[in-house]
Amino acid sequence: MIIKAEKGNVLVEPATDVLDRLEDMYEVRLFNDDHNACEYVVMNLMQIFGHTLELAARIMLEAHNRGMAIAEVEGESEARLHRDQLVSGGLSAEICKI
Repeated sequence: MIIKAEKGNVLVEPATDVLDRLEDMYEVRLFNDDHNACEYVVMNLMQIFGHTLELAARIMLEAHNRGMAIAEVEGESEARLHRDQLVSGGLSAEICKI
């Protein structure tokens, strides 16, 4: 950590090695489809992400009503894994760097 003082103000900047360790964040996007039952989508969201029933149902309804919902925001490796798990379960999903 780097601490600088300027005219009575103290600025704290993280060391560059900390910044290098920060992973880019990705949205896992779930899309509506005409093939899967609502209960099946909710079950997958709960199993894959560990979402509560209430949160999984909200995500499913948003995808159903708006065409797309953000299922999770997470690091790239987790986002890729979770996207792949959704797709392997027959759901339509993608990741997008934010």
